[in-house]
Amino acid sequence: MLWYKGWLETRFKLLSAACLLVGFLTFFSVAKAPPQAKPVLQVILFAKSQLAFFFMVLSGAGIATQPAFQAIKGLHGSTLFTLSMPVSRLRLLTVRSSLGFLQVSALIVAMCGGLWRVVPGLKNVVTGGEMGEYAITLIFIASTFYFISVLLATFLDDIWRIWGGMIAYGALWGLSSWVALPAAVDIFRAIGDGSPLSAHAMPWPPMVFSLALSAILFFGALKIAQAREY
Repeated sequence: MLWYKGWLETRFKLLSAACLLVGFLTFFSVAKAPPQAKPVLQVILFAKSQLAFFFMVLSGAGIATQPAFQAIKGLHGSTLFTLSMPVSRLRLLTVRSSLGFLQVSALIVAMCGGLWRVVPGLKNVVTGGEMGEYAITLIFIASTFYFISVLLATFLDDIWRIWGGMIAYGALWGLSSWVALPAAVDIFRAIGDGSPLSAHAMPWPPMVFSLALSAILFFGALKIAQAREY
């Protein structure tokens, strides 16, 4: 029932994200890229921008409930019903965050597959296997930003969760651009210059770091959700 309830809350958000992705891919397929355009760079920049949209839309409101296309202040009416169910807050948070992350992962896979097919010249420099590796890398790295948003959702209204997640994403992107971080913790480099598309190798250290950071963020979100009086 929890999975079905989460699906009802997120299905229209997933549909809107999928429609937007299809629109962008259609644009790539019909637009003529300038001769000097680098297909790998196009893919990386597009993927970075889309990640922000995916986690912003689908990370949800923690164990709270929000309308599909409306960010509101305070608690939605069905949140109290959810909390009255005979399940732990750990299970509520796990189900809701897992469902959203599965949806983000599905969008990432669809995005990478679509880009490989429609971006002019990409097939000449990137194999299908490398594009699949890039999708896996994006999923691992996206987990950090996704669970930042999940953490924020446990104590912020939905509109502030969105702003907070975007600010955190922009700040980390800027930090990676302006400061020479160690390669093992530079998660933006892992989906840029150090990605399978550019380095032709899997960036395992930053992927593992991202996964560990995601676990810490989820644990923090759980502690807040268990302690909070809704």
